[in-house]
Amino acid sequence: MKKSFLLLLVLLNLSFTVFSQIKSSEELVKKYNDYFELERETLYTHLNKTSYFIGEEIWFKSYIYNGRYQTPYASSTNIYVSIYNELGRLISSKIIYASEGVANGNFFVDQKFTPGIYYIKTTTNWMKNFKEDLSHVQMFEIVGNEQEVTKKLSDENKYDLQLLPEGGHIVENVSNTIGFKLINEQGNGVIIKKGIVLDEKENEITTFKSNQFGLGRFTLHAKKDTKYSIHVVLANEKQITKPIEPAKGKGISLKVNATNGDNVLIALETNRLTLPDLIGKQYDLLIHRDGQLIKVKVDFTADKLKYLISLKKSELLSGINILTLVNENNEPIAERLVFNTLKTPIKEIEAAKIVSKGDSSIVTLKTKMNAKINGSFSISVLPSLTEANNDQSTIISTFLLAPYIKGNIEDPYYYFQATDRRTQYDLDLLLLNQGWSKYSWDAIFKNPPKANYAFETGFQIKGSLNNYKQKPGDLLVLSSPENQIHEAAVIEKGTFNFENLFIADSTSISFGLKNKNGKLKKPTVSVNISPKKSKDNLQNVSTYPKSKFYTQPTVEQTENLNANGTTLLDAVVLKAKTKIKETTKKPLVKMYGARHIDLTKSNFQQEPITSVIRNNGFDVVTTVDNVKIVARRNVPGGTNVPTIYIDNMRLFGDFKALSQLRISQVEDMYVSKSPNPGDSPAGTIKIFTRNGKGLSIPRDGYQTNENLFGFSMPKEYYSPNYLNTSSDTFSKYGTLLWISSLIPNDKGELTFNMLNYPLDAINIYIEGMSIDGSLWSKRETINLAK
Repeated sequence: MKKSFLLLLVLLNLSFTVFSQIKSSEELVKKYNDYFELERETLYTHLNKTSYFIGEEIWFKSYIYNGRYQTPYASSTNIYVSIYNELGRLISSKIIYASEGVANGNFFVDQKFTPGIYYIKTTTNWMKNFKEDLSHVQMFEIVGNEQEVTKKLSDENKYDLQLLPEGGHIVENVSNTIGFKLINEQGNGVIIKKGIVLDEKENEITTFKSNQFGLGRFTLHAKKDTKYSIHVVLANEKQITKPIEPAKGKGISLKVNATNGDNVLIALETNRLTLPDLIGKQYDLLIHRDGQLIKVKVDFTADKLKYLISLKKSELLSGINILTLVNENNEPIAERLVFNTLKTPIKEIEAAKIVSKGDSSIVTLKTKMNAKINGSFSISVLPSLTEANNDQSTIISTFLLAPYIKGNIEDPYYYFQATDRRTQYDLDLLLLNQGWSKYSWDAIFKNPPKANYAFETGFQIKGSLNNYKQKPGDLLVLSSPENQIHEAAVIEKGTFNFENLFIADSTSISFGLKNKNGKLKKPTVSVNISPKKSKDNLQNVSTYPKSKFYTQPTVEQTENLNANGTTLLDAVVLKAKTKIKETTKKPLVKMYGARHIDLTKSNFQQEPITSVIRNNGFDVVTTVDNVKIVARRNVPGGTNVPTIYIDNMRLFGDFKALSQLRISQVEDMYVSKSPNPGDSPAGTIKIFTRNGKGLSIPRDGYQTNENLFGFSMPKEYYSPNYLNTSSDTFSKYGTLLWISSLIPNDKGELTFNMLNYPLDAINIYIEGMSIDGSLWSKRETINLAK
């Protein structure tokens, strides 16, 4: 970190130094740095909603973030997406392809999904290296037609009242802040209407109440040999009593005020019994996050029991700052998390206008940046009365809060939807009641992570040739027109290796053995393709939040949307075809002196494409087992064989496959007899087929492996074909629109079209990330233009 903290020393003469300048406690700093040397990925997945019917699609978009630098993480391209049932058993899984830190996909809800609770998890191979699980898990449900089925997940009369002293413990004869939270078995907060702190003689010490999440704090000046308890009254008049843990005779209390304007105030207080043990001992206050660390040296003096430090927020880390007090033995003895609201990557966005035109409307969202944003947004649009979206996270809470705290965050959107004093206070209460951070100091000191699992970028194929005798110049050719792959690998001791391959799911690849003369023959190969399809189950299911219950529409309600009452959707739902990689009907790179030939108007549709090549400056010789193409002109100092592409995929070796290609299969050609960068000096020929699928591989020269596991290609979004969009059930469960990737214009605005529905208002759910790490999360209700 380049900047140092500016410390305002109020009651104590403190000295400080940035960790890189510290000459003592080197081991602590080294272990901390070692623990965070491997940068962590954090994943967030945005679902279009969280309640689905059989026959719908689960649409989603995943974002990958580097928490240390607060920027997109682009090292991994392979994102594992899996769906589990309520017991954590795997139902379906796939791998999706990420580019520049984002990826999108979908799951079709078919008959293998029965009504109930499910979880969708996104993770990467790299994440396996770390003790802290930063993969993303989101609960959703499948609803059906049963008659008013409700499923209670727990007894609502069971509560858990937790007391968490700020910093970690209570000390006698000092002012202690004690946080509290009351939750039910689902992990949801329960409001405390009134609370009382009592001593052992039932004397009232202080009173308190909670916020809407069952969180709060009170102050206790604990006396020696005195027992304390709290007594709380809930909104339903239920009463709970709990003893407060005994105060320690010796210690230091840590209190933080992070909502005081532009500064964070840190108060340390000890008692007279402890002070003699502190004088002359080195204590340090660490301010750190994700491998960024600053040490503040604390000097205790004989006549001081209280110490106050004021830190400017402008000099703190962006977002979460972890404050840890360390004793002379480099043992952490107190810890507190604070959120720096003055410095964050959080940006604002809002609906600017909506204009109705005919049967559709144009919606404009404004980011308030008034400049071009290099980023991507995902947007879900649902009816304003929807009951189908109960997401437990946002992109902001997932990237800026979740990596550092234990447990779940109730209504995470609340803490960042406004910047007023009340919201900041509630965010600080949340962090106070989390206690110590997710990162264990015991692990930091003893078990730094190791890079046992690599960043995955595509698929790898390793293999060996059977009954093969090595010959000089032999190459193993890998070809897959569906994936636009045509590569060659050197054979070493009968083995070969291909890396970083883009292979779409359910496609095929073919292997050919090419000798030094360019002749192909069919080999017999054994291959291992990785990574494999995920087969794991979801661990620690009980730790994830659950809804109080799920309610399924009655048959009568469902029939409002569907004539036969069997599903929410029409039986003839519009199915979108899977998009494998669409080829471009023009050269990807500019060609010098290229002639364009439109073959759709040719009068010789059954002629071979080689005849067109012959008529445009090249000699073509076709034999039984090969096609040779050479330039007629003299090519000084280089080959006279041109470079040929089919649908922007370069052909290597011989051109035998061209003998099977007819003009009727080709849309157009670009022929250049001039040298082009990266191509042969004899010229370049680019052929574009009418179906965009390139050439088929001749079976006699290749061994083909079919129906491979590969990247799941996302469908284009389609609107479900609801039969009744005027019913209450549609208003509660219907889907209006999903956009997986919306790019802002030069003014920082996002604009999209949507169909008009018989609704008075809609809800828009926006998540986004830019290349510089800025984050957007917004939920907004929009009244529709009439």
